[in-house]
Amino acid sequence: MRPTVAAIALVLLSSACAGSLEQLAVGDCFDDWDGLELDAVQEVESVPIVDCSEPHDNELYLVERLPDGPFPGDTAMEEMAVGTCFDAFAEFVGTPYEDSRLDFGFLISTDEMWDSGVRTISCFVWDVEFLKLTGSMRNAGI
Repeated sequence: MRPTVAAIALVLLSSACAGSLEQLAVGDCFDDWDGLELDAVQEVESVPIVDCSEPHDNELYLVERLPDGPFPGDTAMEEMAVGTCFDAFAEFVGTPYEDSRLDFGFLISTDEMWDSGVRTISCFVWDVEFLKLTGSMRNAGI
């Protein structure tokens, strides 16, 4: 059974600047961006990358490359992201989603990005009390 997630769903536009979707990797930490809206799909060009040893808002824990084929649509991408991120959460954090003080959000490709070859779902963790994270949340058990 999948949870009803109050996750942040994002759609990133292709951009050559640091922190764009095609440049993000597992273990990257980043802060929230200006204009962040919870429980909303937003288009942003990049996220502000932060050294994980410094206080930060989010940490990327999975980058799932999707197979070639037609763009599945925004709704299907969001549904795949929820399932993918949920399934990988406990292995990364070291505790089940239901028992964690962390939540997850995701960054997904737009149809324009898909056409250019960027076909990813990227999952990140954040603190539900909006506290800054310090260090990696890998196996944090919280």
